[in-house]
Amino acid sequence: MSDLLTRPLLRRDEPSWGSRVPWFAAVLASGWVLVATLALGVLPAVAVWISDGADSALTDPLRFGARIWLVAHRIGLDVDGADFVFAPLGMTVVVMLLMYRSARWAAHQAGTATPRAIAAVIVPAVVVYGAGASLLATFATAGDVSSSPLTAGAVAAAWALAGFSLGVLHETGFDEVWLARLSPEVRAALAGGGVAIAGLVLVGAALTVAASVLNAGQIGMLADALDAGSLGTSVLAAGSAAVMPNVIVWAAGFSLGPGFAVGAETVVAPSGVELGMLPAVPVLGALPAEVPGTFAWLVLAGPVAVGVLAGLLVYRRLAQHQEPLSTMVLAAGGAGAAAAIGMSVLVTLSSGSIGAARLSQVGSVAWEVAAMTFLLVGVPATITATVLRWRSTRSSMIIGDPAHQDVGNRQ
Repeated sequence: MSDLLTRPLLRRDEPSWGSRVPWFAAVLASGWVLVATLALGVLPAVAVWISDGADSALTDPLRFGARIWLVAHRIGLDVDGADFVFAPLGMTVVVMLLMYRSARWAAHQAGTATPRAIAAVIVPAVVVYGAGASLLATFATAGDVSSSPLTAGAVAAAWALAGFSLGVLHETGFDEVWLARLSPEVRAALAGGGVAIAGLVLVGAALTVAASVLNAGQIGMLADALDAGSLGTSVLAAGSAAVMPNVIVWAAGFSLGPGFAVGAETVVAPSGVELGMLPAVPVLGALPAEVPGTFAWLVLAGPVAVGVLAGLLVYRRLAQHQEPLSTMVLAAGGAGAAAAIGMSVLVTLSSGSIGAARLSQVGSVAWEVAAMTFLLVGVPATITATVLRWRSTRSSMIIGDPAHQDVGNRQ
């Protein structure tokens, strides 16, 4: 009974049918993710089409759903000559989770246990997903909206490579094996960077909640003005939830100082707010009209506290290995660098262009956020780890001092 409870759910020792045809398990997994993620965009579009009387051809909502699928993968669209490159990260996260889960299933069915077997699962899955994206881009192209099938296939294949690789490596246990081969200081730096990124996201989430509460009246007013009906309101709520992770990342950029833009020549930062004409989207009602003076810079305390926490984690991980002070400093600085790289990736994915001229720039600037992350997180992390290591060394020297021991013995 205890063995049953502790054994991993998806792993087994007996041969599985997929060990004979691992590519088939990969194709099934990849195809299922394609269909499931496409349904996320198609079903709401079809529901709205039906509620409007189904006057137009069924291909219209299907084509709109395909465009939503492309957008979720951050595949660019050309809308009447303007670029639309913006991924609702809520949908992107769902896509990656489905890839991860289906990849674990495929690896399990294929009995994957070697690097060659890993490639036999990942490669077919990536090829199928990329080919499916190219077909959807071709189908989505109509009227004044177009998308490059070649670009769509390449971008979707990159997402599939990341998602399916994570799932297969975790299911086979190779991720733990490769992680164990890293030196303790590298593992500590990666752990500190991961905690710092999570902390900054939490700071962004707290600011988003605070702004939503303070501007709840404006958000409700925008929602009432749209008068979208029950179904339209549900679709609008789902869309707002899909872009909420983007807003959280933008709020994290605000806490770091650079802020973010909601259109060309606009900025929302501790230094001030400049907003132009915005679309009547309820989620944008949380944007502040002004920042309360110099007190806005208090938000910088959040990233600094995150840096202190990262430095504490690095110290606790390396203290048991009795690593020297120089190694501790490098690991803490590495945690800051890892956090900076991770935040720049999140900012890049959360930002983009929504097509119209006044919304051609949306989100934060990646390099600015990366620089401030390294400054506000990496420096406090390094100082914290250094001080803790120095105190530990000093305490050890005092305890190990012969004169100190003689005094203790005489007492």
